[in-house]
Amino acid sequence: MMKKLIGWMLALLVLFIPLQTSAVELTIEETNINADLKKNGDVHVTEAHTYTFHEDFNGITRTLLPKEGTTITNVQAEEKGQELRIEQEDHTYKVFRDGNDETITINLSYTIQDGVEVFTDAAQFYYAFFDESNESDYEQMSITVAPPEKAEVSAAYGEDSAYQTETIQEDGVVTFNMGYVNSGTNGNIRVAYPADVFPEAEASDTAILSSIQNQKQELDETVAARQEAVNNWKSSAPYLITVTAAAAVLLLGTGLINRSAVRQETQRQKVGNGFFPTEEMSLPALIYFTNHGQLTHSAVTASLLHMIDKGSIRQHSEEEFELVSRETDAPHEKQLITWLFDDIAEGNLLHINDLETYAEKEKNQERYRLAFQKWKEIVRWEYQSLKLRKEKTWQRWTALGMTFVSLTLTIIFGYYTLIPSMSAMIVFSLFFIIFSAGYRPLTARGYRIRVHTEPYKTGRLQNVENGDGVPALLYQIGFGKQKWQTGDPAFSSPNQAAFFLILAANLDSGFERADTHTAVSAASSSGTSGGGAGVGGGGGGSGGF
Repeated sequence: MMKKLIGWMLALLVLFIPLQTSAVELTIEETNINADLKKNGDVHVTEAHTYTFHEDFNGITRTLLPKEGTTITNVQAEEKGQELRIEQEDHTYKVFRDGNDETITINLSYTIQDGVEVFTDAAQFYYAFFDESNESDYEQMSITVAPPEKAEVSAAYGEDSAYQTETIQEDGVVTFNMGYVNSGTNGNIRVAYPADVFPEAEASDTAILSSIQNQKQELDETVAARQEAVNNWKSSAPYLITVTAAAAVLLLGTGLINRSAVRQETQRQKVGNGFFPTEEMSLPALIYFTNHGQLTHSAVTASLLHMIDKGSIRQHSEEEFELVSRETDAPHEKQLITWLFDDIAEGNLLHINDLETYAEKEKNQERYRLAFQKWKEIVRWEYQSLKLRKEKTWQRWTALGMTFVSLTLTIIFGYYTLIPSMSAMIVFSLFFIIFSAGYRPLTARGYRIRVHTEPYKTGRLQNVENGDGVPALLYQIGFGKQKWQTGDPAFSSPNQAAFFLILAANLDSGFERADTHTAVSAASSSGTSGGGAGVGGGGGGSGGF
């Protein structure tokens, strides 16, 4: 159980590893954006992007999502005074400049028409030059806003990544030194000046300055409350992690103790080393139980051969079989008869080639799959009726409860950017999910059956008692791992084992050919895109190609 638990946890951890989405491997070393506000309300923007590429590249991309009510025009690009070619796809601009393993600086320029909003008491530039749709990190980001002339700053602040990064100069220039900016984050900036600084812009007849100040106060209060919550959760995290770890240890410990108790009980009930559980359950149910709930066409082959051994089916040749008797108490054998002889053979004689001939016809393929599925379901019902596992235990219910708790804490720690604590809770969440889904301990009977059948999965049949040789061989056939060799004492003669092995090979071949006609594969992909998450739908991002 421990090995399987670790294996599942490692597999599921892959889901939490972020995938690289950039077309090429690159680093945006530095981005400097200058927004020069004009008296008519337009904004002339120049951007300098320094990229380091670590492989062949064709250029850079810049997505410019305009804020509602604005328009971006006259986008140009140059490097060291040389103009570069640009192609536009929706709001994304591809700047062509190819190379290999080098650092380059690309300068962009464009105009945001009506970027400044003018009111009776103030004018604001409230904008997002990037938003959460951005897929690249900025190692060093700065945004500078300059008024058309020296002016007093009425208000200036940033949100999210830009919060408390502003520096106000005497001439009214405001610089937001954000430093490192993660991909997938917002960073709205807001700068307000007296309305008369923009005499040529169209003005609204409403006031806004008090609203800006109130929103700044609300932002400060929200950030302060969040920081208080971060501190509280940070101080609580060690205790919560300790309690969660104790619950995990308790579940794992009691699981191991229970397993040891079942083993001891099994030892007291054990009857003979050569015992093969022919009377405990049907052959396909035994295969289902010991093969982790998997049934392939090899299990159908084994079940059919078992009916031949019992005399319900007579073998006429290596490829032709006759149904002798429909009398059976096993529901899965009734389904096998209906499927193979009534549906496929349409009579009492089944030839191996009938399987492929039937499955070749498109109208039969879905019926073939459904019949096979129904046979597997009947076998599963038999297995479940035997109660070889304890399905409902306090450990599973506890694990389910702890799954909810640990996932909730994972979300909380993630929301407050407590990354180490979140990572620990992710591991615990995976543990509890896997434990609650997979902890179905064997009963003493189930463990005994598993122990007694384990050698026959990979070993020879030398230790099988008299009368159990054929069922044990058919069990191996059901796994597709026949280990019989000449001289095994489990059979009255080598021909007895060879007979079943030849029939198994022929039947497996027939089922495989039929499966090739009924196999269905499908693949689909989808993608979505949307507007910016910045202020007024604005934003954007950077990348390379």
